Amino acid sequence: MKQSFDKITNSWLYRIGAAIGNVVIISGLFLLFCLPVVTIGASASALYYTVYRKYTKKCDSITSDFMRSLKQNLKSGIIINVISMVFIALAALCLYYASNGIGGVKLPDWYSVVAFVPLLPVILILPYAYALLARFSNSLKGTLANSYTLCMITFPKFILIWIIVLAAIAICLVFPPAALVVPVGATYLLQMIIEKVFEKAISVEENRGKKDDTLESEETEDD
Repeated sequence: MKQSFDKITNSWLYRIGAAIGNVVIISGLFLLFCLPVVTIGASASALYYTVYRKYTKKCDSITSDFMRSLKQNLKSGIIINVISMVFIALAALCLYYASNGIGGVKLPDWYSVVAFVPLLPVILILPYAYALLARFSNSLKGTLANSYTLCMITFPKFILIWIIVLAAIAICLVFPPAALVVPVGATYLLQMIIEKVFEKAISVEENRGKKDDTLESEETEDD
């Protein structure tokens, strides 16, 4: 019996089924904790952390990893999500007035462009915010500041991040069953980009720290 069981668990068909099952479980957890809407940010952070742990660190504790990250980042994730929703709602309101006017008064055509301005904070902060929450311990202010800084210094990459995110959302809207697979697949692609950015940023900070230590040493010797 043991030999038969080992043979089954070592078969390529079993491994494929297990891999698909893991993807569905992770995506299912993400979708479940997105349902309250305000927890979308915390759920996205937990999704990133779980995918990172599963496919980079090769850890199999997917459910416990997801729940641990969700609990740790719940407050910050909710705040970031609510802030984003406020700016999105403001942009939607501006677009509504741009199309329908205010009190029967039609607004200038250029107002349609200005209406998108409230989206800028969302566009320039969200690409790295939830990944930073998932991977590093920092204050909310520090997370938002670091996310904005990374967007500014990795312009082509942060555009690619948005393309992947919007494509994933579009696929799920067109074909809803894909929502059981797409979140993990998209996050895996995002992780490949974001982790390289994190590694470079950490390396820059470490080199800066070494230079500072060298300068302090030279100043001490001069004294």
